[in-house]
Amino acid sequence: MTFPAMKNISDEEKSAAATLSDMEIFVFPDLMFSLVLANILSPRIWAWRDLEWFDGIREMRPKKRLQRLRQHIMDNYAFNLDLETWGLTTQQRELERFAPFLSPDEIAKSNALFGYQGDVYYYDIDIRRHFGLDKYSGDTIPYWKTETVEAMDAFRHKEGHAVGAGECVSLAGLYAAAAFAVCGLPLESIYLMATPLHSQNFIDVDTGILTNNRRLVTKAMWANGTVISQQARRALEHERVTIVSHATGYIHLLYPTATIDPVVYSGFSRKLASFLVPPEGAADTRLVTPRLPDSGRVSFDRAEAPLGLAPDMDRAEIAQRLDALRTSNRAAALAPYAARELGETEEGPFVKAALERNPVCREALGGRASSPADAARVLARIAALPSESIYDGASRLAQPDEVWNFGRGDGLEKCLLAANVLGGTEIRIGGGAAALMDGERAVCSFDTSKRPRNCVWPLRPKSA
Repeated sequence: MTFPAMKNISDEEKSAAATLSDMEIFVFPDLMFSLVLANILSPRIWAWRDLEWFDGIREMRPKKRLQRLRQHIMDNYAFNLDLETWGLTTQQRELERFAPFLSPDEIAKSNALFGYQGDVYYYDIDIRRHFGLDKYSGDTIPYWKTETVEAMDAFRHKEGHAVGAGECVSLAGLYAAAAFAVCGLPLESIYLMATPLHSQNFIDVDTGILTNNRRLVTKAMWANGTVISQQARRALEHERVTIVSHATGYIHLLYPTATIDPVVYSGFSRKLASFLVPPEGAADTRLVTPRLPDSGRVSFDRAEAPLGLAPDMDRAEIAQRLDALRTSNRAAALAPYAARELGETEEGPFVKAALERNPVCREALGGRASSPADAARVLARIAALPSESIYDGASRLAQPDEVWNFGRGDGLEKCLLAANVLGGTEIRIGGGAAALMDGERAVCSFDTSKRPRNCVWPLRPKSA
């Protein structure tokens, strides 16, 4: 099936949805809620509803529902933020890539990977040393990629991991999707906040609840003076909030136009400020005033159609609703790209991401093979991987570094991994097989159960 596309979404933004790095979400803020929608559409999240742990959850008080969800996430996911999982790039390369959307100066003043260090706190800890970047040149930065729920689950297959894992934006997206699909909380009560170095959610239930990586923080916990609370306070104490993302849209520190409902944003601002006021008798009486994007400096564009998703909808109804919004709501339009759904999207943005922003597998497999013997060794290692995708369904696909990191892939995914290392002109899919071609020569061929929208994938720009 071919779905109509929304206008004014660049190929770069569609491609960024396939890699979902922190820096990409900073430049393309619609991607944050697109990740939430991709997770809401995932059968993995809906399978949680069948777990005995969540029996009767919709009858519980909202706070109790979230506490039940927290324990499930604590038991099944770890926080992971390293330099090895998704590899490295350079500031110069990414600044050139993002130049059509934000100026290098604006990015450098607001994004931690490009120079921003927040308050004196971050100068004190030397942020590059804190993240292990001090051993590289000052131009080197990490591809910290936000994981879908499938990629988070797949960490179980990675050496050194006993459970799933994800970084802060991944955990924020997971919490938001599960709070809606499993706990039955309205999307309108969930606000995602991104600072230059952290992401967390504010959930408007009771007196408010913050998510902080895997944990929940209530108003009482915020001011109880414990180490956990101090960690939860760090971002809002020391950083500006760059993006607030919501079901009605977003507001960004740098962009002159916001799409979030201004009445909703005003109410959120008041509720968050109230949440941060220490209650009487609190152990920690410091008052934190959140530095949110200034609504007075933006114009609000409310032209997009509302999502209109309700907690009593089933997964099929939600999918149908989002399909209907493909031409009128940017987050809905980008959701299938974030979900790596190649049955509904063109392959070009996905292939661009795969060949340009997956350095780990290329380094591990030795870069471009210099001889037929080298190429044969690369293909033998790829062929030896178990032939199973981390993504369910007939047309959802993993990127090459996901295949390599988690040590498994469908045949079509293996072909794309081989293309990232060995090159090639196109991938052909048909008859239950996928073949990487170099002209009319088959570089490799693997069995595939995937059925993407298009059966021929060019691997070079049309102008090449």
